[in-house]
Amino acid sequence: MITVEHAATYLVSAERVFAVLADLEGYPAWQADVLSARADGPVRQGATVAQVRKVMGARTEIALIVTEYVPDRRIVLQTAPGGRPGVTQRYTVAEEESGCRVEFHLELDGVPKLAEHLVRAQLGKQVSQLFDRLGTLVEV
Repeated sequence: MITVEHAATYLVSAERVFAVLADLEGYPAWQADVLSARADGPVRQGATVAQVRKVMGARTEIALIVTEYVPDRRIVLQTAPGGRPGVTQRYTVAEEESGCRVEFHLELDGVPKLAEHLVRAQLGKQVSQLFDRLGTLVEV
């Protein structure tokens, strides 16, 4: 299993940042590997989103389910049980004195052992870039 954690601080309210995180169809605006996203309705626990991603140069379709949703605080997206690779994305937002902090936790399960090193290296670059892009969206 591959685990990636990242934290970022923004000089805007938690509510503003969470609005972007909860816009499931808006992920292509700040996640370069998400080519398209289509949600089955408003964000809520149990909502689904179909994403087309570019993974290691290949177009990949992934279906995610919102497994936890606490407005302005936390959203967790996961692949259905048994999906491969298994993906869990957790975003937690906390208000701070001069803005907010976002903590990100990603788990990938089912990545072939031979590819783990390459996937880790790619994610190491992508995650910090996507949070930089998120910052440009929210701090306008």
